[in-house]
Amino acid sequence: MAPTGPDPEQGQNGNQLWPSRLARFRILAQPAVIVLTVRALGLLVTWVMCAANHRAFDIEAWDGHFYLGIADYGYSGFDPSVTYDSQGEYFPSAPMAFFPGYPLAVRLSGLYFGGHLLAAALTLSLATSIAAGYGVARLARHLGAGRRGQLVAVALTAGAPMSVVYAMPYPEALLVALAAWTLVAILEHRWVLAGLGAAAAGLTSPMAGPLIPVVMVAGLIHLFRVRTHRIAAVVAVAVAPLGMLGYLLWVSLVSGVPGGYFGITERAWGNHVDFGATTARWVLDTVTTSRDAFPVLTAAVIIAAVVATVRTRMPWPVWLYTAGTVALVVAHSGLIQDRVRLLLSAFPLLIVAAIRFSRWRGRTTVFAVSGVVLAGLWFGAHSLGVWPYSI
Repeated sequence: MAPTGPDPEQGQNGNQLWPSRLARFRILAQPAVIVLTVRALGLLVTWVMCAANHRAFDIEAWDGHFYLGIADYGYSGFDPSVTYDSQGEYFPSAPMAFFPGYPLAVRLSGLYFGGHLLAAALTLSLATSIAAGYGVARLARHLGAGRRGQLVAVALTAGAPMSVVYAMPYPEALLVALAAWTLVAILEHRWVLAGLGAAAAGLTSPMAGPLIPVVMVAGLIHLFRVRTHRIAAVVAVAVAPLGMLGYLLWVSLVSGVPGGYFGITERAWGNHVDFGATTARWVLDTVTTSRDAFPVLTAAVIIAAVVATVRTRMPWPVWLYTAGTVALVVAHSGLIQDRVRLLLSAFPLLIVAAIRFSRWRGRTTVFAVSGVVLAGLWFGAHSLGVWPYSI
């Protein structure tokens, strides 16, 4: 007689296996769903803002044109009509201010899109923003967040002010993904991954600068304190700086500009280290005299980031990375209005905020987080639909 009990493949209660798998899949997919929902809502808000101001929704705006141009032509064949310095003079080395990691990834991805680089860039930005969401959730768990806190951290990161660039041909989504997973690798002592992540981030953006010494210091401390995985830690220390140092060396050799990369950014954008003097003057002037919403809110975000960094407690590698990022944003001169976009790299501050939000009642948390996310999406939409200058 055939057995009458449940199929072993169905578990103890007959048809329970598929529902349990579906439940696990739903839990696994939650960060991706949150990121995709916030991105869709952000694009809708931006489109409405642009339409209300009779302005075209240019998804390639500002630096997006540079990154797509580099992906298409490289540095030497870049469109000469946009290669100028801060004085309006022709400056063919200007595109070298943009690191090659993202445009190189766009170029390679374009092979799967029939050479349509914009489609490749937007797909890459979306995919890496999802990867960043999972990295943020994992890092939030290391910082003490429960499941709700992890999902709130994903939502706040996806909807941060200027997160609109996560849906544009910009490298921020890739950078945040690499930084988040590199910090996770440090905390989990996955040294080879930490070194490779820092090297890739260093090839993607100068904002990866604080991440590299964190990996190196953490690796060196491991070498002195722990007797296991020592070779992997040595690899991390050696590999972490290669991406950024390699690019900076290449620019110095190829451009012929005195000071290399730093000379290029100073001539093209007036950018140099002044230990925060320009930022402080601009913030003081903005909060006391400006009648425009965008500069005032930009100043408010900068102030909030500095205060939060000083007051926040995190594992030392995460705090050191965050403090270095905020310091790097504040300490240089040049364009001020792009500082909020650069502060996207200081996403651990949002994780700490998420942990605090998650301790409230469920409905209160939902309303508070929704309000913060909508405010962040409005900020990005305002930057493209209303603000007339570079972001």
